[in-house]
Amino acid sequence: MNHSRVLRATNIVLLLSGYQMYWLDSKTHRFRLSLPGVVYILALGCIYAACFAQHLDASSSMLTILKNVSSFLFGLTRLQLLLGVKVFSYAVYSSVRAVGVINPLMASLAGKESGFRKEEAMAYALLISSFGILLCFGFYIACEMNFELPPLQDTMIGTALFMPHLCLAGCLRLYSILAWLTCGQLKEIHTNVEQALDANRKKDDEEIASTSFTVTVSNSSLDSLESLRKELVLLGTRFGRFFKAMQHSLLFLVTINGNCLLFGIYSYVYYRNYWHVLFEDRKRRIFYAANASIYACIASDYVCLLLVQFFMEKERLGFLTSLDSFLSQRNALSKSIRCLAKDIKGTLLKSFHHKFLSLWRFDVIHFVLVKSHMKL
Repeated sequence: MNHSRVLRATNIVLLLSGYQMYWLDSKTHRFRLSLPGVVYILALGCIYAACFAQHLDASSSMLTILKNVSSFLFGLTRLQLLLGVKVFSYAVYSSVRAVGVINPLMASLAGKESGFRKEEAMAYALLISSFGILLCFGFYIACEMNFELPPLQDTMIGTALFMPHLCLAGCLRLYSILAWLTCGQLKEIHTNVEQALDANRKKDDEEIASTSFTVTVSNSSLDSLESLRKELVLLGTRFGRFFKAMQHSLLFLVTINGNCLLFGIYSYVYYRNYWHVLFEDRKRRIFYAANASIYACIASDYVCLLLVQFFMEKERLGFLTSLDSFLSQRNALSKSIRCLAKDIKGTLLKSFHHKFLSLWRFDVIHFVLVKSHMKL
């Protein structure tokens, strides 16, 4: 997997969605403030302000109808609008604040240049899956509308509600991508540690057979394992800081998503019971498609997050199982190698198990694998 290519694609998507105004320096693998990014964010802010102003226009027929038909839905719209102002401002602030912990993590993930593999395809899927779903729904709705544009005022009202959500959702995409790359890096360290321990075990077996249980360990083996241990500690520390920096943004995103879901569910129930008699079949299909797009896009984002967390936890526990397998063979490794292996295990027990909300911890898998470790 080519990390530079994945990070560049992520950078472009986050720039276009308005979450980031930094540009990835391909030489240093660091995000740097860019003038075009700042200008673009300012332009988006002006567009958002113009769209926001349409909600304050009393001549809007759509808002008037919504208020007359359902004061509750109108209240949810106003709540979404007010949350949107805070979200748009916070998204810019959080992206600036997070750069300080992202750049060190990027240094741990840099230098991986290889051909296109399924892991890279998975990274792109994590990045653009929600956009793909949204595009499909948008194309269907456009077909139903005979590719005719809705009134400009209505479009701007909808944009004011949607833009902050799109902007803040960038934090989830950024977290998912960097967590996926971190998982790949953890897998590589896992493979290297296994190879080093296995090679050292074979060497020790040969030494035991020829020197009556006198075991000698080369400095190169110790240096190799020590280097891998330091790399693992550094990766775990940097990823932990990155997770803490992103946690508040992810929780804020849950809040605005919850309001979107409440609006979608209530409007669906209200439409099924009352409004459907006022519209023709074509407009009914448009409403159902627009309503379903809310659930599909939000579900897609969190499915991606769950998948990343699941694979990272699976890799971490697999690494622990492998170490326990080596450590259970007491005479196979020298004392110094065993100490390093125990240090690596301790690092894994303290790192790489950050979960966003305890509800999504995959407790059954975690419980079974941890119990197997305790037995060893």
